[in-house]
Amino acid sequence: MTSLAHFNWRQYTGAVLGALLLCAASADAMEVAPADVQAAVRTLGFLDSLQHRTSIAVGVVYRAGDAESKTLAQRTAAILAATKAPNGSSIDTSVLAVNELEQTGRRFDVVFLVLGVAENGRPVAEFVRRQHVLSISNDPACLMMQCCVLMVRAGARTEIVLDTALAEATGSTFSSVFMMMVKRR
Repeated sequence: MTSLAHFNWRQYTGAVLGALLLCAASADAMEVAPADVQAAVRTLGFLDSLQHRTSIAVGVVYRAGDAESKTLAQRTAAILAATKAPNGSSIDTSVLAVNELEQTGRRFDVVFLVLGVAENGRPVAEFVRRQHVLSISNDPACLMMQCCVLMVRAGARTEIVLDTALAEATGSTFSSVFMMMVKRR
């Protein structure tokens, strides 16, 4: 047993603070930034196939079997539904798990992938290719897993990265002005 005289308070305090910071970082990671979602919606105005739509169907996809991911998807869907799309269009959202993509009878114009979906990116990539659907995420991992056409993150400067091969495979075409503004991968 360690006596208080020999107890290393500095080391103990550092360990406790480190654990608290990890918990806080984990909680923040499962938050959705409204600015990211709103920036993603703004990009839809540059998608040629959505130019004259009055309503845009968006599937918000989360990790199957993950309650936190589902909650994140529900919050994201609420932000999307409250956001006006370009040209005054409304956004009609549906929340579904990755494994529900193939079974859904819904036709989506866009799928929004919440944080962590890229871990199981292959089914998403296959779905968007087969259904010719634009996929968007604010998770940079979606680019590495090649399951999102657009990665959009707001911050001091909005970062938009286009996966050109997946865009071509899904038939997603954008205005020439938009193509000059984005990074390509």
